[in-house]
Amino acid sequence: MKRFILKTCLLLLPIVVLAGSMEYLLRQIPNDYTYKKGYLDKHAEEIELLILGSSDAYYGINPVYFSQNTFNACHVSQTLDLDLKVFNKYQDRLNDLKFIIIPISYPTLWVKLESGVESWRIKNYALYYGIKTKSPEDNSELLNGKLGINIERLYKYYVKKKNDIFSSELGWGTNFSSGNAADLEKTGKATASYHTIKTIYSKENAKIFTENIEILNSFAELCNRKDVKLILITPPAYRSYRENLNAEQWNKTIETMDDFAAKHNNCYYINWLENPDFTAADFYDANHLNEIGAKKLSEKLACYIDSIK
Repeated sequence: MKRFILKTCLLLLPIVVLAGSMEYLLRQIPNDYTYKKGYLDKHAEEIELLILGSSDAYYGINPVYFSQNTFNACHVSQTLDLDLKVFNKYQDRLNDLKFIIIPISYPTLWVKLESGVESWRIKNYALYYGIKTKSPEDNSELLNGKLGINIERLYKYYVKKKNDIFSSELGWGTNFSSGNAADLEKTGKATASYHTIKTIYSKENAKIFTENIEILNSFAELCNRKDVKLILITPPAYRSYRENLNAEQWNKTIETMDDFAAKHNNCYYINWLENPDFTAADFYDANHLNEIGAKKLSEKLACYIDSIK
C-alpha cells in the first residue's frame, strides 16, 4: 500500500509542479486589475472624482476631460456590490474626493457578477484587489479559466511580450475604437436580449434588486458623511439597443432612480440613454461608446459636474 501511495505521488508530482508554475506565472501577467489597484494604492489621496461601474463607464468616460483629478476604476461587468467593495477598500484615504460617478444601465439593478454567466471574473477581485469572496476557487487563475485560454495568455505575455492591460494611464478602456467597430444593428438586438431580466419580480431577482438599492443607499450615506456628490448616469445607447428593451424593466429602472435621487440631496440621476447628441459614429457597438463618443460623453459630464460644484 505504501508503495502504491509513493508511486501515485511520484506520478502526480509533475502535474502539481506544472499547475503550480502555471498559476504563479499567470498571476504575474500585468492586467487592468493589478494596474488599477496599484494606481489607487499610490494616488488615492489625490483623487477628486472617482468613476466606478462596468464597461459602460470603463469605455465611455475618459478622465482626461475633467477639470478634477479623476480616475476610472471601472472594470468589465463590475456590479454595484463590487463598486462598493472597491470604494470601501480606499474610502479612508480618499481625502480629496468630491464626486463619484456610477453608471446605471438597463440591467444594473438586477445583476450581481457572482451569480451571472461571467462569475469567473470574481477571481480578479480576490487575487488582485485582495477582496474577500465567497468561493475558495476565486483564489486561483487556473480554476477560473479554460486551459487553452490560460496557455494562450502565457504565450502572449512571455513570448510575445503583450500584457493584459487595456486601460489608459487614468483607467479608461482604450480597445473599443472607431476603427474596429462592431455591427450596431446585430449587437443592439442581441445585447438587449442578453440584458433583459426575464422575470424582474421573481424571488431571486427581487432579492438582487433590493440588495442593489441597499448598496446605492450605502453609497449615498457614505458620500453624505464625506461631503461627496454621487452622480448616477444612464449612458447613451444606439437605437437598435433602445428599441429592443423590455418596457417594464426599463421603466422600473427610471422610476427607481428618479425616486432615489429625490430622496438624497447629494445624489443626482442623469438619463442620457436617448440623448440626441450621440450618433452612430460615436458607438463601438450598440451599448458601448468608442473613443469619439467617450470624448463627447466625458465633456458633457464634465460640464454638468462643474455646474453643480
